[in-house]
Amino acid sequence: MIDLKRKQRIILMHLDGKSNREIATQLHMSKDTINKYVHNYDDAKSKLLKLNPNQDPKEIIQEIVEKPKYDISSRKPYKVTDAIIELIDDCIQLNSEKRITGRSKQVMLKKDIYQYIREKGYNLSYSTIKRLINTQEKRHYEAFIKQAYKPGEICEFDWGTVKLNINDTGFQPYQMAVFTPAFDNYRFALLFKSQDTAAFQEAHAEFFAHCKGCYKTMVYDNMRVAVKKFVGFNEKEPTVALTQLSLYYGFKFRFCNIARGNEKGHVERSVEYVRRKVFSKPETDCFDSLADANRYLLKECIRLNSEKISDGSIPINGFEEEHKYLSPELPKFESCIYSENRVDKYATVVIKQNHYSVPDIYVGKIVRAKLYTSKLVIYYENTRIAMHKRAFGFNDWTINIYHYLRTLKRKPGALHQSVALLQADKRLKNMFEQYYINEPKVFLKVLEIIKEKGIEAVENAIKQLEIISPFDLSFDKIKLICEKTEEDRLLKPGTDNVTRKSEQVLLLYDRLTLNNSSNDKENTLCS
Repeated sequence: MIDLKRKQRIILMHLDGKSNREIATQLHMSKDTINKYVHNYDDAKSKLLKLNPNQDPKEIIQEIVEKPKYDISSRKPYKVTDAIIELIDDCIQLNSEKRITGRSKQVMLKKDIYQYIREKGYNLSYSTIKRLINTQEKRHYEAFIKQAYKPGEICEFDWGTVKLNINDTGFQPYQMAVFTPAFDNYRFALLFKSQDTAAFQEAHAEFFAHCKGCYKTMVYDNMRVAVKKFVGFNEKEPTVALTQLSLYYGFKFRFCNIARGNEKGHVERSVEYVRRKVFSKPETDCFDSLADANRYLLKECIRLNSEKISDGSIPINGFEEEHKYLSPELPKFESCIYSENRVDKYATVVIKQNHYSVPDIYVGKIVRAKLYTSKLVIYYENTRIAMHKRAFGFNDWTINIYHYLRTLKRKPGALHQSVALLQADKRLKNMFEQYYINEPKVFLKVLEIIKEKGIEAVENAIKQLEIISPFDLSFDKIKLICEKTEEDRLLKPGTDNVTRKSEQVLLLYDRLTLNNSSNDKENTLCS
């Protein structure tokens, strides 16, 4: 193949007066090829010299200096047969069916089709197969229509996953909810542990509170928290959660077509942009709590929104302009997953495959539960009976030991190996193991004081008893000390006074106990 450099050598040797045969011999080329380029050069130069003053010489000059071209449009692969074309068509059709039915990750790539054809016994090169596939698919580049948006009109929403190390639990995936108004590319993001209904609704409530108003239309892809089911190929039925948000805030919504992320391109880019700009730097992916991570994320979003973007605008300026076009601000929407559950024999309710305890008097009863992004609140007949930190595992048990005091009084032997004790406050477990491991009944009574007065008050009472009465840590003495301490707490006495008063209380308690014992003996003798 002749390149521009070899073409130049041919022309220069021709201009030096060498014959075409001599040039062909020296360059080891065909005489016909030399004749072709010399003839084209002479013809173009002759046309250039004969130009009229009004003619443009650019095309002739280009013909002289351009790189040699070869017309290969009429070439065809000589090994390609109708059977091979049919096999490729079948693979393309199968890929199309898989994309329509939601199996886009299982389509055959070009290299897979190449391997499939080789396995059928056809010996073609990979480059040939690629050209045939491109020809058969008849692919064309898609044209996009630039849109013009009005302020306060459209806002897009999407989820993204971020891996963070929170509270030294190792790197785990967290769900990042991202909002981007189409008018100004302002970005707002929040982190959640799970991508569920409660998080979906809370993200919207927080965003609209941040905006101090609501956009007229929200745009979503086919996420499961927004789309309940497909009705036909293009129609989608919204979830109850999205319908509730729409009714409360008064916004319209629309969904993208399948596999058309460009229809909400603002937020598609925002997810990647925020994740990279906020969490890619050293030491920006470790936090003490999820609340700390969200505070950092908000601060960084404000910083990013104050910087110029690719079109030269500053998002926060456009965002401030949009305020007057937003719907009026409303109180925050209550974001939770509501359910009714029957309390099982373990005095727990099962919500999202996890167990949560309630007081044991409600076994068998129907209770109402509100599952928020970070907590669970349980009601019975409009009275709150339990509140727990939300669990995100599978078949986790969240138990409050105070919910089982009534049952444990009847079955004190069950206390030692109970999940309730294992999950209790570490100080409470230490108290049981150090002082009451052989007296579970007494400990259950002490638990009642702890429930009423707090564990610190009981710990202080035990410390005083260890000084004045180390061999008797009974329920009655602890209760007396706690009550006396509570009476005197406003007087702020010194430690010595507290100890002295505690001793006086215990002396009174011992005297009363002794008198009761003497009276019992006298009554026995008289009888």
